[in-house]
Amino acid sequence: MKKTVVLALVLFVVWCVVCAIWYVFSVKGLTTDPSTFNAASNTVAIIEILFMTLGAFLIGFLAAYYLQEEPIKKWKIAYFTEEHEKKEFQFSAHSLKAERQNLLNEKTHLEFQYKKELAEKNQLTQQLKTKVEQTSKELEIQKEQEDLLRNELNELRPKTEQLGAEISHLRFKVKQLEFENQSKSELRVPKEDEISDLTLIQGIGPAISRKLYAMGIYSFKQISQFDQNMISQVGKALKYFPDRILRDDWVGQARKLSN
Repeated sequence: MKKTVVLALVLFVVWCVVCAIWYVFSVKGLTTDPSTFNAASNTVAIIEILFMTLGAFLIGFLAAYYLQEEPIKKWKIAYFTEEHEKKEFQFSAHSLKAERQNLLNEKTHLEFQYKKELAEKNQLTQQLKTKVEQTSKELEIQKEQEDLLRNELNELRPKTEQLGAEISHLRFKVKQLEFENQSKSELRVPKEDEISDLTLIQGIGPAISRKLYAMGIYSFKQISQFDQNMISQVGKALKYFPDRILRDDWVGQARKLSN
C-alpha cells in the first residue's frame, strides 16, 4: 500500500514538471536566452503553473476522496474501533495486572495465616497428646489402685459381715441387759403355770417370743400392763418400732387372752 502511494506521488510530480516545461516553452514561448529574459512574464508563468498544479491536485484529491469515501470511512471506523479496543485491552490488562497483584497479596496473606494456624494446631495437638498420655497414665494408676482396693474390699467383706453380725448380737445383748436392769425389781423366776404362749398374740412369732422370754416377759398379764415407756423400751430391744406394737395392739390382745 505504501509503495503504491509513493509511486503515485512520484508520477504526479513528474507529470507536473513535464506539463510546466511544456506550458512555459510551448505555450508562453519563453526561452533560455538571457537577452530575451522577462522577469514579469516568467513570474506570471510560474504563478499560472502553480495555480494549475494546485487545481489539478485538488481535483485529483477530491476525485480520489469521493471514490474512496466508503473505504476511508471503513478505515476510520476500523482505526478508531481498533484504537478503542486497544485502549480497552490496555485497561483490561492493567485491571488484570492489578487484580493479579491483589490475588498474589491475598495468597501470600492466606498462606501466612494457614501456616500460623497450622503451627498453632500442631502445638495444640502436641499439648493434647501429652495431656492424653498423662491422663492415660493416671487412669492406669487409678485402675491399679481400684483393683487393689477392690481386692482388699473383697477380703474385708466377710470380716465386715461377721463383725456386723457380732455387733448386732452384742447390741441385742446390751438392750436386753438394759431392759433387765431397768426391770430387775420386777423380775423373778416364773412358775410354770404363769408362762403364757405369747405366739397366740398376732404379730408375735416364735423368735420374738423367745426374745420376750429372755427379757423376762413371759405372760399375757405382763404385756397387758405395758405403758408407753415400756412399749418404747421393748420395741427398741426387739428392733421394732413402737408403733408396730401399737398397730398390732399387743396390749389389747394380751388383756383379752389373760381374761
